[in-house]
Parts: sequence; C-alpha cells; structure tokens
Amino acid sequence: MAELREKDYDLSSFLNEKTFFYQKRNGFRFGTDTFLLADFANLKGKERLIDLGTGCGVIAILLLKKYPELSAVGIDVLEENVLLSAKNAEINGVAERFRALKLNVKEVRKTFRAGEFDVVVTNPPFIEVGRGSISGSSHRAVARQEITAKLEDFISASSYLLKNKGKLYLLLPVQRFVDAVELMRKYRIEPKRLRFIQPHSQREANLFLLEGVKGGGKGLVVEPPLVVYEDVKRRVYNEEVERKYREFLK
Repeated sequence: MAELREKDYDLSSFLNEKTFFYQKRNGFRFGTDTFLLADFANLKGKERLIDLGTGCGVIAILLLKKYPELSAVGIDVLEENVLLSAKNAEINGVAERFRALKLNVKEVRKTFRAGEFDVVVTNPPFIEVGRGSISGSSHRAVARQEITAKLEDFISASSYLLKNKGKLYLLLPVQRFVDAVELMRKYRIEPKRLRFIQPHSQREANLFLLEGVKGGGKGLVVEPPLVVYEDVKRRVYNEEVERKYREFLK
C-alpha cells in the first residue's frame, strides 16, 4: 500500500467475499454496527453522498457497491484514514466514484458549497471530553472521543452540506440520543425515522440509528428494535441481521 506501512494492516473479506477492506491491525476496526448504518440508509441510488469521519471507508464503499450510480466523498481528519479509504475503494472497484479528503468536519465550508449533497452518513465520535478514560491508541481515540470535533460539529456540518430535503443517517450510543435530537433540530434537520439496537432481546438498547431530513416537517416513525444476537456468547446473529448480511449485496 503506497504511503502506508503494509505490516500495520490486514486485509479482511466481508459479505461472503463480495468486499474486502484493509484495516489497521491495532486501531479502530469496524463491526456489525457500522454495517447496520449502511443498511439503514434508504437511498434511491443516484444521490451524491458524503461520509463524515469515513475511517477506512466501509460505509461509503458498501453503499457504492450496492448502488452502481451513486457517487460518494469520504472525509477524515487523519491522513492515514484518507489513504486507507482510497485504497479500499480501489480494491473494491469503486474508486472512480469515490473521493477521499483529509478534512475536519469543522472546515467543510472551505471545501464544499452549501447544499452540495443529497445524503450524509456518519458514525461520529461519541465520548465527550472529560467523560471516560482516554483511549491508548490515538487512532481509536479520534474515532471514539470528541478530540478533533464534537457531535455538534458533525451535525452542523451535515446541515450545511445537505440540500433542502436531503437526508442524514446517524449511528450513536443511546446516551447521546437526546443530544442528537436537540442538535438536529437546532440545525434544521428533523428526526424522521428511529431504530434502537439491542445486543440481545433480554438486554436494553445500547445504540440507535436515526434518519433526519433537512427542512422536514414533524413526524417521527419509531421502528421495532433491532436485536443483533440470538446467542451473544456464541456470536450467533438474530435471523433479521443474518438476512441483512445475506441480502445487502445480492
């Protein structure tokens, strides 16, 4: 991998070897929640999409693979992630429709016009500075903690980037739910569709997926909770999640 030390990364297959992703061996690695955000995005397939905090590019690349006429931009504050996401777009055959940029969400106005995108997707850092311990890995810390930008910066940037009636798709832990709703309304993005995620049917929700529409009217649909595991210890997925994995790239 040009400009990346190959020994620091490994290559993983995903969705029955329909996609492949280089990831940092000891950094932040995507999981089921990342996939579920991509699956939650309800697209027509010809939109212009931007992924804020793209990491290794998983969400944007999965959606580009699913929708052949979609185009996407991924921005990240870490140069390493920009190079990694570009490499992953290349090996998955979507590089001509994907652009990776090193950019802090607080500076999107310097690079993009207002209302330039139809869709924003983001799985932003969620741990507020001063709450919880700092991660030992700077790579993981930037992905999880509000070090370089806060949740408000991500939602403010989303509002600026979206055209009127454009859609925001967001994944966060439940402890940030009220913050997310308040901030979305502050920046004229109306929450429209909500789904809580439970690791198991007997456990409380720990994550949520939220769709918002810029300039949308009031009216929220709360979908049934999504239960991830049938058996947590044995890592056996619930039938719905198993079906999502099977059918995402049919």
